[in-house]
Amino acid sequence: MGAPRIGLSLSGGGARAMAFHLGCLRALEEMGTLGRVKVISTVSGGSVIGALYAARVEPFEVFENRVRHHLARGFVRPALGKAISTQLGWRLLGSGTSRAARRIVRLITDGMFGAVDRAFADPSVARLACKREPLPKSISATTLLQRVFEDDLFDGLRVSDLPAERPLLIVNATELRTRSAFRFSKVHSGSYRFGRLAKNDSPLGYAVAASAAYPLSLSPLDLHTRFEHRGLITSERVVLTDGGVYDNLGLGPLWPDRDPKISLPFPEIDTIIACRAGYGLTREDPGFGPYGRMRASYDCTARRAENASVKRLYDLRDAGAIHGFAMPFLDQNDAELAHPPPNLVPRGDVQDYPTDFSAMPKPWIDRLIRRGEQQTRAVIAQYLPELVAPHALAQAASA
Repeated sequence: MGAPRIGLSLSGGGARAMAFHLGCLRALEEMGTLGRVKVISTVSGGSVIGALYAARVEPFEVFENRVRHHLARGFVRPALGKAISTQLGWRLLGSGTSRAARRIVRLITDGMFGAVDRAFADPSVARLACKREPLPKSISATTLLQRVFEDDLFDGLRVSDLPAERPLLIVNATELRTRSAFRFSKVHSGSYRFGRLAKNDSPLGYAVAASAAYPLSLSPLDLHTRFEHRGLITSERVVLTDGGVYDNLGLGPLWPDRDPKISLPFPEIDTIIACRAGYGLTREDPGFGPYGRMRASYDCTARRAENASVKRLYDLRDAGAIHGFAMPFLDQNDAELAHPPPNLVPRGDVQDYPTDFSAMPKPWIDRLIRRGEQQTRAVIAQYLPELVAPHALAQAASA
């Protein structure tokens, strides 16, 4: 067997995912595995830390310190700062009046369409009324978050300019008009429904903001852009939201049976490390309000999709389609670990931390990072021991 073709996925989960994934990356770095990863596929909070890693070629300690800084600072306060100190923020404030005017126009046009429909009893008019699309929302809290990412994290770097020395980064979002995956990478970006972006120069901060736009809290990013599909150039409207809506584990680009005639082609992978920072088994009162019910319903659907992806990993391994996989899981049942480390951070100490992007206290940062590092070492030793470099085994034996 030749050298493994390793794909790493970093799931969604807000700042909680960032901290847990930092521990996973640290463990892989110390085991000599991270430098052999070919592809990093990311979602939401995983996209933030994955893009931070892929954007610069630097010592791991420098990267870790930057991530810790952003975790401690959070992204809510910087976004509020952009709202106050930039022209974008004032445009967002003014857009409230604009949206009210648009609602009045919509009421008038809806009345006009209704009158025509009643006068002519023509079903095609009703269909036309249903097909009319709302005007794009160009300014929102999500665009403020995008500005924070572009200015404070990535210095205006574009997806096409990511350094080749790092693994290929694939940032996953969800396209709402077609209900399908939308992916950004250095080699190409787009979706199987629209094709490839004709000009692959999206700001990295835009891709990450789209991937992290949790739909119950943040508006989608809405734009018109050009695609190349089967030799034709088309102009399409794209509405992008959190990648976790479609695939919160980010495993889609790593599946070995993807059809290159339909899906965007990415490097073939035979070994998968899937870092999973979402919630596991919970029992939580959803509340009586519509938001609580909607969130509980959303979580239920997302978890069912995650479970299906996990089952597919087992099926692919058992069928020989992939060599193997390991899944460091924040909510892992610790009793199932064959090699539990000493001083293990227990699941109960971290499992209830929220999945937002607020500032994180240092004790929580340390705890989540340690949990990610310990889980990664344990599951790699249990399921993919051949990935550990000899020097790392020697260091572990002497520790």
